[in-house]
Amino acid sequence: MKYAVIYQSKSGNTRLIAEKIYGALNTEDKTIVDIDTEQDIPAADVYLIGFGIHGYSCSMDISDVFEQITGGKYAVFVTCGYVPTEQYKEKLEKNLEVWYPDEGEYLGMFLCQGNVESDRRKIMISQMPSKEKEMQQMFRLGNTHPDEEDLENAVDFAIKIQAEIGN
Repeated sequence: MKYAVIYQSKSGNTRLIAEKIYGALNTEDKTIVDIDTEQDIPAADVYLIGFGIHGYSCSMDISDVFEQITGGKYAVFVTCGYVPTEQYKEKLEKNLEVWYPDEGEYLGMFLCQGNVESDRRKIMISQMPSKEKEMQQMFRLGNTHPDEEDLENAVDFAIKIQAEIGN
């Protein structure tokens, strides 16, 4: 099986996760692509696609990646500014379905809180000023993420996917 780890990382959070996932894949037949520097999406049997969540969705660049996938299996790993509850994860999965490839098998999502940059924090607070206190607390919690536990969980996610596929 050929694996492609494809990611976009504006703040560096998703890049950390992508590198850990790539390193955890027990195969020589793998590639890693930062779509902000490389536009060509390699052919693969399994795609692991990473990105930051903005407005409960992915960027148009990531939606373009999904359009280029014409089969195989795929999973997503995402970072977000919010505390990654199961309810939030379900909402994200539902919102992202519209971008997922028509062909292919969805293998799941790894969700991790990430540190939110100060300019992005201001934007988020301006969009929900009544929630400023809660958001400030959430940002404090996220200051250390992705942390070592998050990175270990990302490795476990990659290992689990590889085990389920059988290679």
